Amino acid sequence: MFKPPRQKTLAILAMLAASMFYLFGDTVVKFVAETIPPAQIIAMRGVMTSVLVLLTAGAVGALRFWPSMLKPRVLLRGCLDGGATLCFTAALVHMRIADATAVINAAPVAATIIALIALRERVSLHRWLATIGGFVGVLLVLRPDIGGMTAYGLLAVAAMAMVAVREVVTRGITREVPVLLVTLCSTLTVTCVGSVATLVAADWVYPGTIELALIGMSAFFLFGAYYLSVVALRNGEVSLVGPFRYAVILWSLAMGFVVWGDIPEPVGLAGMALITACGLLILRSEYRRE
Repeated sequence: MFKPPRQKTLAILAMLAASMFYLFGDTVVKFVAETIPPAQIIAMRGVMTSVLVLLTAGAVGALRFWPSMLKPRVLLRGCLDGGATLCFTAALVHMRIADATAVINAAPVAATIIALIALRERVSLHRWLATIGGFVGVLLVLRPDIGGMTAYGLLAVAAMAMVAVREVVTRGITREVPVLLVTLCSTLTVTCVGSVATLVAADWVYPGTIELALIGMSAFFLFGAYYLSVVALRNGEVSLVGPFRYAVILWSLAMGFVVWGDIPEPVGLAGMALITACGLLILRSEYRRE
């Protein structure tokens, strides 16, 4: 009987959890954006998330390594996070969530290609099959209206490209930089991007108690998503953890069924089965190779 490799198992579980946190956070943001401008949400959520990360980093003693946040790769990752967040949030508000999610889920394919070229990462056949097959599964579930793509669709594509590069950059950050500080750099950068965009737009809305509570909830989810994404890429190759980012579709289907009683159509169920099969293909192949 094969024993699962612990480091790879941690990477996969972290990416599964991160995809769930991203879904919850995006869902809350789309709801709050009905009354609060997107840039303001990014700024407010960024402040709350930064406070959460600072408190956690201080509690575990990670802040004493703060100079490591000034490393070029850490700063570059933060800038990519800021740009991707701004572009995707703006696209999400003006697009169907299915269309925006389908575009952003092309990131694992793009990241695998970039990792193959930039990091000379070895990508086996089963990882390619799982990455591409998982993306096909996403399209079967969401069935995006590609013909309805607008300028906001281009923003979603830009966000996808930045996420793909971010994954590769994260992989190259040395372990001497604590995960919490990588997360903190991203949250601070995202906060700055959202604040500048809010000042430029000069469009500020005073939030009510409910809006503040929801933004705070989204900040918690963002903290978890950022942290777990870094953990995943610290412990597994881009081509290994990439396909498990598609789990966000499975979480969304489960949420829709539990909360609203939505039952996917046969094509959606086929896509869900394909995503699951691709994940199992990765697990089986990696564990047998070990």
